[in-house]
Amino acid sequence: MPTTPIKYFFIPAVMVSFALISVITLKSIAPELATEQLIFWLIGLGTFFWFSKINLRTLIKYRFFFYWGVIILLTLTFVNTGLTRGTARWIKIGTLFSVQPSQLAIPLVGLSAAYFASKNKLNTLQNIGKFLGILSLPGLLILAEPDLGTTILYLLSLGIILFISEINYKYLLSLFSAGLLSIIFAWMVVLKPYQKDRITSFMNAQQQEQQASNYNSYQAQIAVGSGGWYGKGLGHGSQSHLRFLPERQTDFIFASFAEEWGFLGSMILLLLYFALNFYLLRYIFKIKDKFKSYYLLIIVTMISLQTFVNVGMNIGLLPITGITLPLMSYGGSSLVSICLMLGIGQNIISGHKKKIVMEIK
Repeated sequence: MPTTPIKYFFIPAVMVSFALISVITLKSIAPELATEQLIFWLIGLGTFFWFSKINLRTLIKYRFFFYWGVIILLTLTFVNTGLTRGTARWIKIGTLFSVQPSQLAIPLVGLSAAYFASKNKLNTLQNIGKFLGILSLPGLLILAEPDLGTTILYLLSLGIILFISEINYKYLLSLFSAGLLSIIFAWMVVLKPYQKDRITSFMNAQQQEQQASNYNSYQAQIAVGSGGWYGKGLGHGSQSHLRFLPERQTDFIFASFAEEWGFLGSMILLLLYFALNFYLLRYIFKIKDKFKSYYLLIIVTMISLQTFVNVGMNIGLLPITGITLPLMSYGGSSLVSICLMLGIGQNIISGHKKKIVMEIK
């Protein structure tokens, strides 16, 4: 009997592992949300398997429909919803569900960005300008919501392609300078006072406990530290169950998890992320097709950055940005979008060594 190659079951096995951990954790800290998360996971896994089987040429052929679909959905957030906590990020579907279009930007805009970079060398100002043009409109719409954390994640996840392409170092230096100026402009004009407070209060560690803007971070650090080596056990996390820890099911689910599962449980969780990223990274260097390598790189960058930022803000190493923990935090839009990306990644890996014609006429 022939053995099943690992490339066909590794990613699904990792996803099922995350699904179990995520639902069990939510069942403990927010039982009322566990059933919904299970439904989101079923939808996400269905999305994963559908995108893992669809012809890759079809996805590339209709990449502009996906791109403009994201633009339309991002625009609708300003006309089809009210403000939630001062932001317009959601499109309500009936009275039960809401969709966050910005979560779809990385996987779907990534198709256009990866394809353009694979067919055009990014070593001229014209091609660099076109590539940045693909990224700019969705990025500006996400920033206008406003959602600074997702905007940065989006730009870094897709912009990573520039750093591995054949770009001239002079152009790269110019882009770095432009990015620095953009940060200064954002600080002076774009950022809201509460966003600035998060950064300035984080930098002033000596007064961290006393500042209201750092309350969330302080409570998260208490939760993580109180977990010790082995954790307090499911249902016994005081910070999450007594509601001292805000957003325990989304932004601070890692702190909730660490409190109940402890240091060893947290290490197992982080090793699961490492295994997934390392597995994808191996194929980036194996696959010769640039589109496929670029798209896998986008997946690795997004999951790595999101995990690093979320865990960093949960343990007090980074300021609070509102970035959720991938495949763990409660919420359908983020979960389904990551499952979509991983489905395309599985599609690419499963088709490795097959002769797939990527040229679209």
